[in-house]
Amino acid sequence: GAGFETLTSETQQQPQLDELLSFFGPEGSAPSGPRSAALLQRKVKCLRRSGRLAEALELSYAGMSHFPLVRSFWASAAALELRIGRVEAAQEVLDEALRRWPGNASLLLALGLMHARQRDYEAASYAFRTALEREPGNAAVLHAWASAEVAKGDLVAARSRFRAAAAANPGMIHSYTSLARLEAAAGDETAARQHFKDGHAADPTHVPLLHAWATFELNCDKQSAARRLLTKALELDPTHVPSWMAKGALEWRQGNPSKAREVFEEGLSAVGPSAPLLSALADLELRQMNIKNARELFSQLRTSTPRHVPSLLLEAKMEHRSGNRSRAQRLYLEAAASVAAGVVRGSEGRGLLTPSPATAVAPVTSPEFLCDLAIALRQQQGRQQQQEQQLLREGRSSEEQQQATAEGFHGGAITAAPYAAVLHACAQMLLVEGDLAMAEELLLAVEAVESNNGHMCHTRGLLCQREGNLTAAEQWFRRGLDCRTSRDGAMLCYEGLAELLAFQGRKEEARAAWKAGAAAVQPPTSRFLRQAALFEKKERNWVAAGALFADAVRRDPQDYRSWLQWGVFESRQRNWEAAERCFQRGTSVAPGYPYLWLAYVSSLVAQRRISDARIVLRTATQHCPRHAQLWMEWALVEAAAGNAEMARQLFGRGSEVPSNYQHEPLYQAWAAFEAEMGNEDVAAQLIQRAEQVAQAHTARRLATEDKAVSGSGSGGNVNGAT
Repeated sequence: GAGFETLTSETQQQPQLDELLSFFGPEGSAPSGPRSAALLQRKVKCLRRSGRLAEALELSYAGMSHFPLVRSFWASAAALELRIGRVEAAQEVLDEALRRWPGNASLLLALGLMHARQRDYEAASYAFRTALEREPGNAAVLHAWASAEVAKGDLVAARSRFRAAAAANPGMIHSYTSLARLEAAAGDETAARQHFKDGHAADPTHVPLLHAWATFELNCDKQSAARRLLTKALELDPTHVPSWMAKGALEWRQGNPSKAREVFEEGLSAVGPSAPLLSALADLELRQMNIKNARELFSQLRTSTPRHVPSLLLEAKMEHRSGNRSRAQRLYLEAAASVAAGVVRGSEGRGLLTPSPATAVAPVTSPEFLCDLAIALRQQQGRQQQQEQQLLREGRSSEEQQQATAEGFHGGAITAAPYAAVLHACAQMLLVEGDLAMAEELLLAVEAVESNNGHMCHTRGLLCQREGNLTAAEQWFRRGLDCRTSRDGAMLCYEGLAELLAFQGRKEEARAAWKAGAAAVQPPTSRFLRQAALFEKKERNWVAAGALFADAVRRDPQDYRSWLQWGVFESRQRNWEAAERCFQRGTSVAPGYPYLWLAYVSSLVAQRRISDARIVLRTATQHCPRHAQLWMEWALVEAAAGNAEMARQLFGRGSEVPSNYQHEPLYQAWAAFEAEMGNEDVAAQLIQRAEQVAQAHTARRLATEDKAVSGSGSGGNVNGAT
């Protein structure tokens, strides 16, 4: 849950440096002897377990410097570099370490992890197999190999190797955690829970296991059990950021946003200015549409961790949705610059003292950088494919190819994977802006980095569907089903596929796709469940639709769109009390979302509860004063009740909203009202005003379309599945 972090200057890292110096002595003198090395090794392990990866990496490098013959520091540094996303730095460490100790099992383990991260599973298997030949029964190697099998999709082999790892070393607790997660993904809750219990019995103080167990229980709707486990985890380690994140998510899920806010703030008091916690708090404010509070938190983030990529992307989306396009573009560029400058993953808001030379680049100052980066990534992918083809042409055996891959390091390469999220987010903004040419370059780059990236495949599928190329759309959606780097991306592709099949009239296939998605990606998101409910609603399967809506809000009680759709569903079933409960929950969660108020008022008017409708409209316009349609609906309610002057005043209030919020139907309804009252001249003026509003909207739309045409003139085929 820590997301990406950034490299910062030495002056910004003084607290971390102070901790290092306190270990090595008042003058930074080197410790000596095996006891000092063992103490340092334990410190590294403790930091890794608490999620403080950047600090663990710094100590690993310090260990390499002061104890150059202790191979565990080299292996730890390489493994940590991989975990934070700096593959080239890991290669540099392993290159030198394997030159010194070519057959060391710990180093071969790190090498296998590196190849697994690059999705070269054959090379990874070769490294793991070689390590086990050196040290048969090495539990860490067995566990790493099992994890690679999970990523590859071979769950039978993964389960076997996880069990072998647990048997080889019952004290290696994360083997139990991995087995539990594997069984949970397979839908066997009983087996998963037993693995967690076994691991906890082996080490009752293992905080990462408690956190993983709590997350599992939360996904199983066992919220009391999750709370108990998280409380225990934070008692054992008050600085464990993932547990604070999970505890905040638990409160949010229980419908207590104020309590979730308190949890995140308590975590910040315990941990310090943690970028993941600040970002989670900003996201909470955005979900409640507290834009001002979110902006204040983003301002804090820019002070404490100015290059925290998830925060930059979140802030950019907020600004783009608010209409601040230039600001959004700058933030996307800053996110790309942060990745280019050596952003790392999992350092809890604290960067590294020494960036990898391979990641140093010039500052990003213009959007053209994105296209240059996209082209570079595609060219790099092409070179890698040519190298693989060359090995095949040379007729090397499979084992020789694996060994060549395992031993060959290519300096100066771009670490491609971290760019995928940034490039896709930028591409989405460009598509909205109508710049299809640059969006195409960025989508091609994401495809080069990760051919089945779920978010990219979903975007491609939607584009094809919009253009009427349904066969290509289905191909893209199906390709994204195999995405293993993002559960949300894979779930979006299941959703896109199911909706496409329903659109084509392939209803049973669509229903099967909904069920497959809910089973394949656990737990399903509230959005996915809501969209499945809408499918069943359209098919008039009322019971199934109601159950899915209930599942959606149980998954996320703060999902106001699910409350809206469920309320509308119950209204059309004339289940008025159930509908009102949904609208009340939804408006309490998102009082700034006008469509909840509109649906609520429509339900009350249908029941002839005019007095209640007035109360709701008064509250709605206080929360959404710029939404002209709410003023119009209130005016129409008063007009129908014979309150002509009140209706006229309300129409007037609706006409005073800013130009971007002007609503043509308001003037048309107002004109019809005045005509009915015999004020023909006023009605004619209002009709003229309605036409002016319509022309202004048309001009804005045409400007966007013109930009799209000019932007796509030199672009490739945005929609074709390649």
